[in-house]
Amino acid sequence: MKLHLYILLCFIILFTSCKRNFQYSVLEVKPIAKDLNARAIAEIQQRQLSDSLHFLIISDTQVSYDELQDFVSYSNSKYASNEIDFILHAGDITDYGANFEYNLYYDEVKKSKFPIIATIGNHDMLGNGRTIYQKMFGEENFDFEVGNYRFIGLNTNGREVNFNQELPNIDWLHNQLILNSDKNIIYLSHVSPFSSDFDPHLSEIFQHMIESTPYALLSIHGHSHSFSLEKSENNNFQYLVAPTINKRQYVEVKIAGDKTEIKQKFF
Repeated sequence: MKLHLYILLCFIILFTSCKRNFQYSVLEVKPIAKDLNARAIAEIQQRQLSDSLHFLIISDTQVSYDELQDFVSYSNSKYASNEIDFILHAGDITDYGANFEYNLYYDEVKKSKFPIIATIGNHDMLGNGRTIYQKMFGEENFDFEVGNYRFIGLNTNGREVNFNQELPNIDWLHNQLILNSDKNIIYLSHVSPFSSDFDPHLSEIFQHMIESTPYALLSIHGHSHSFSLEKSENNNFQYLVAPTINKRQYVEVKIAGDKTEIKQKFF
């Protein structure tokens, strides 16, 4: 009897002293937060921003919880509350799409003094990850306006659905673009159209759509784990790939009108 009590006590101490969340099943769908993107967007729009933006980009935070924790502490101390408008996450919040991974991510980003919006990555679609993302963050395809700018986020993880021509959702994107007026457009998705993990049936039409839309400025991605910035051959439209946070890197973006200043940063 004493041995059983001792073992039970050891388990209680172990689990209550763990820094990270514990998951009883890999099939759990129990995120500890809901509608994070909508909440962040509402906070951003309250700031009533207009003709200029200043924001940070992180990506591929999967398994890099210590680096994510350090980034949050670093950005909180380096930037004043009114200096940075928000942070964008370019996908791969998790490695296996597991519930506990989503919760571990939230444990860290809830400490940020800046609102954070995240797109879905290919790893976030593994297991029940896609369902968990929708519960924790909201719709996979979304858009919002901030002052003179419009952000369009979408799921471009074509390989995860066997390149069935459903991701990205071209019809949804077309409907969003025909509604645009004179807002400068910035896109956010995980897999870029130049990646072998982007649906090859949709790559060309996707590039044409996002580049040729009036006032389109920038398309932000992650996935490759390395920083890159390239201009379209046809115009000045830019494709930005943010590095993995595991390299202790992020991207700082300043936009004034249709002029962008993009810098790779280290912490």
